[in-house]
Amino acid sequence: MERQKDMKLELSMPCLFGLEGILADEIKFKLGKTPRIETGRVFFEGDEADIARANILLRTPQRVHIVLGRFKAVSFTELFDGVAALPLEDFIPKNAAFPVKGWSLNSKLASVPDCQSIVKKAAVERLRKKYHLD
Repeated sequence: MERQKDMKLELSMPCLFGLEGILADEIKFKLGKTPRIETGRVFFEGDEADIARANILLRTPQRVHIVLGRFKAVSFTELFDGVAALPLEDFIPKNAAFPVKGWSLNSKLASVPDCQSIVKKAAVERLRKKYHLD
């Protein structure tokens, strides 16, 4: 894996609606980071150590996610192409197994099983090419 340990990552933490301000305050005071609030989630920039600190110190987030990229996908083809362009090899080693979970919020791609299947296929295709596998 080529990622540097001190590399800055965009971290996203979903939380229950109405707790975004409390989570942002926790991030400021416990981690010393500047949060950005959106409905149902809070973002901040950090490194791998901040992921561990967030998991241990923060009470209100449901999870700590790494944002690998952003893209608009209104078709399954756009979803496949967007996922295939993400730097997955920086986070998933050659022989790793990786589950794909998903949900749909305000999306025209409402079939979660279809989205999960397409994301998995795109990820496998990208990793296959990057790791030179058949």
